[in-house]
Amino acid sequence: MTDITVNGVTLHVRCDGDRRRPAVVLSNSLGTDLSMWDAQAAVLATRFHVLRYDTRGHGASGAPRGPYTIAQLGADVVGLLDHFDIERAHVVGLSMGGVTAQWLGVHAPGRIHKLVLANTASKIGSADAWQARAASVRANGMSEIAAGSPARWFTPDFVARQPVVVGAM
Repeated sequence: MTDITVNGVTLHVRCDGDRRRPAVVLSNSLGTDLSMWDAQAAVLATRFHVLRYDTRGHGASGAPRGPYTIAQLGADVVGLLDHFDIERAHVVGLSMGGVTAQWLGVHAPGRIHKLVLANTASKIGSADAWQARAASVRANGMSEIAAGSPARWFTPDFVARQPVVVGAM
């Protein structure tokens, strides 16, 4: 793992697999870090050069004063591609990472080989809902939101069978 500074923010990055192979970039969801992709990266690294990163404000990446824009998040990925001399990559984005990936598809299509959008939309929620959620986190911390995440992300059966995986997320 390494830290790379792009666009005025230090991003925590992990690369796996052979750099001579096609690249795949994995972009995390809101409130997670690059470890959310551990299982997928292990498999993908047998055939690809896998680049994972903690989105600004997440995990071990820097959290400069916000608010952040989707354009900033997309430009961060372009900066990482430039840093690692990756001309084109497959990009996989989940939820917020999918919104970032959509920005890349629109604003940097020449850098994208294939785009995978998972559990995302062109607009997720309303500004009022996100502002209320942010205010709650500032006032009460992440514990309330984190406690509700397993029910949104996993089936009850998976939660019962895989408590270690659920706990890590």
